Amino acid sequence: MKKIHWIGLALLTLLSLIVEFTSHHDSGHHNWWNGIPAFWILFGFIGCVILIAVAKTLGKLLLNRKEDYYDVD
Repeated sequence: MKKIHWIGLALLTLLSLIVEFTSHHDSGHHNWWNGIPAFWILFGFIGCVILIAVAKTLGKLLLNRKEDYYDVD
């Protein structure tokens, strides 16, 4: 079942990139980053990677406790 999810994710990513590079965009860019091809795709991916890294770090530093944490006499 997990393999189907990865295949679906890969197909959606490929479809997103195909649409990004084949669709017509407005030539009047309001910001410099709007002129970079696939900027918002990369922005979202990098943002997700950063969120996952921060969550894992917080989990290890703050939330991870020993098994006998509440059994202290």
